[in-house]
Amino acid sequence: MTTATGTFQISMTPHAANDTSSPDIGRMHFHKQWAGDLDGHSQGEMLSVGNPTSGTASYVVLEVFTGSLGGRRVTFAFRQSGDMHAGQTDLHYEVVPHSGSGDLSGELKMDIVEKVHHYTLTYSCSEASPVPAPAHVPESHGDKIR
Repeated sequence: MTTATGTFQISMTPHAANDTSSPDIGRMHFHKQWAGDLDGHSQGEMLSVGNPTSGTASYVVLEVFTGSLGGRRVTFAFRQSGDMHAGQTDLHYEVVPHSGSGDLSGELKMDIVEKVHHYTLTYSCSEASPVPAPAHVPESHGDKIR
């Protein structure tokens, strides 16, 4: 396993509710700018329920990262879920399996210090899978395949 560390900045924009939306589900679009061993940007969507100011809430996120990881060009997805209840939080943040090239897998831990988001991504990645050889294509003679 390899470790990547750094920081990210996030900006969030709420989605307006529509006729098919539940008024109890919050929807946010966000953009992150990553620095450090993960260098690039990600965009994602968050759905949430509850009231964080009361101490009880839950959310799920899908986001796609594009940039570099340890100097290697990558694109992959994260999935994230979090629960808050009675002052306790439970956060899961991981790479979506098979969402990028190679066999990237990993888990991200996050800490906020003085309003700065710090991350530690523990990951493994094999080389990109080789491109399979093309299937045999029958020889064409005019408009007919023989």
